[in-house]
Amino acid sequence: MKVSDYIVDFLYEKGIKDFFGYQGTMIAHFVDSIGKNEKVKNHVCYNEQGAAFEAVGYAKTTGGISCAYSTSGPGATNLITGIADAFYDSVPVIFITGQLNTYEYTGINTIRQQGFQESDIVNIVKPITKYAIKIEKEEDIAYELEKALFIMQTGRYGPVLIDLPMNIQRAEIDVNKLKHFKNDSTYAEINYEEIAKEIIEQIKNSHKPILVLGNGLEKTKESFAELRALINRLQIPVLYSMLAKSFVEEDSPYNFGFLGTAYGQRYANMIGCQKADLIISLGCRLNGRTIGIKREKFNPNAKIIRIEIDPEELKLKINDNDVNYLADVNKIIKAMNNILITENIPVKTNWLNICNYIKEKLKDLDNSLIEWLPNRYIEKINTITDNDTNIFADVGQNQVWAAHSIKIRKNQKLIFSGGLGAMGFSLPAAIGGCIANDKKFTVVITGDGGLQMNIQELQLLKTENLPVTIFVFNNNSLGLIHQQQCDIFDNKFYGACSEGGYNAPNFAKIADAYGINSYQVNNINDFEALLIKYDKTKPTLIEVLLPVGTKAYPKTVFGSEMYNQFPHIPKELFEEIINLK
Repeated sequence: MKVSDYIVDFLYEKGIKDFFGYQGTMIAHFVDSIGKNEKVKNHVCYNEQGAAFEAVGYAKTTGGISCAYSTSGPGATNLITGIADAFYDSVPVIFITGQLNTYEYTGINTIRQQGFQESDIVNIVKPITKYAIKIEKEEDIAYELEKALFIMQTGRYGPVLIDLPMNIQRAEIDVNKLKHFKNDSTYAEINYEEIAKEIIEQIKNSHKPILVLGNGLEKTKESFAELRALINRLQIPVLYSMLAKSFVEEDSPYNFGFLGTAYGQRYANMIGCQKADLIISLGCRLNGRTIGIKREKFNPNAKIIRIEIDPEELKLKINDNDVNYLADVNKIIKAMNNILITENIPVKTNWLNICNYIKEKLKDLDNSLIEWLPNRYIEKINTITDNDTNIFADVGQNQVWAAHSIKIRKNQKLIFSGGLGAMGFSLPAAIGGCIANDKKFTVVITGDGGLQMNIQELQLLKTENLPVTIFVFNNNSLGLIHQQQCDIFDNKFYGACSEGGYNAPNFAKIADAYGINSYQVNNINDFEALLIKYDKTKPTLIEVLLPVGTKAYPKTVFGSEMYNQFPHIPKELFEEIINLK
């Protein structure tokens, strides 16, 4: 059997039926094997970075694994941004790269390049993969694939890369004589029932407990159901990192928003940072973007229980009250549910009333802001989504607006590029996510800066005729940078708007050139009217024109606490909330 045929069959048996990539000489045998295999689908992308994000979007949607491929040299290096996104957001993607024939290597390791379009991609990506290997012998293929997939899905998930020289791809193997990987690792026994009992006891003994959810939670439908069952049994306020917004439905009585140092929801920051006396962190890193760079200042009077699967994360202490468990948070959730089937926790009615009051007052404050206009556009988008409509946001002001104003339904996911924060993520990730979600209606929320990063993937969108609607919020600027330059660079807008050398095109015309339905609006009434009548079953781009200088608020400013963002809470209301008991 040909090695490249074996790889495609192997990955199909592991659950991968969609492949994203860009053809090239040194990956041609692998692509040929994908193309002739009737059980799988080859999705022809238009840049390797786009292919990487399509695979990442696919895996972030399903909670399972996915695959992207490229040729060697520039093809492989173009994958790097997507590989990094998968690494920082713990996404299990296998990347396959083509490589020079093994017999073309000179044996001189100090030579700069071994051959045309050769790059040592394995050593380049080792810091941002869980495992990366070049296959030197065809008989190693089963062992290395099995090892890579085991590592990819053990502990904290993350990407792996397999580098395939051309002569290895086309080599013939006897599948009955291949050596196989065996996991000989030993693991410490963890008593999940005892941990669950201790957490439940702490909740019972506290007055103002909260859960804080993070990206470490599993993203399968079964895991979502298990988590939501726990939330309903505990009946305590739930906060979350921006990446974990999808875990809690908007209409849950226990949903109290996302924590964020700079752009988190006011009421979440107030409840989490100032009011709670017990914080139970489930798979949340509690990093600088969530609780602040000066971690010790985050609610120093609260007891914090952290459940983490990555031991390195637990090296970063928050305060002296930390209780840390190195464990699989998803197993702890199941153990807590098993206990709470027969054991009730008294409802902390007064605490919930306080949280609801804070939420109501601070939501009203933000809704009254003149700067809230972009959020009102986002709120209108909620009217056209269904329970299973996934939404992919880019990085920048559009991400903040989406995180604040998208209302999560039962089976919905709002998906971001988190730790890496990559502009250009949303369009290709949405394409992968749409394919993963049985080609159901999918939404992209992006900005003029982000869309230009991977705009070529409009061709894949059109080719596969996917029901994806792109909302591009065009304020002819890199909005968050422009906002920062207003605040601290004395209105010198270098590189952020037209006067600083940055410009944006007419996106509606570009989409039209690709054969995609396109519209342009500049006021919310026209926007609302368009949403009622346009065809959601077709690839569509809707360009929303906003003025340069559009803001994303609320925002923590230098010298202020994260629970009193700008525009600041009126003094009287602030003091009233602080004094609530």
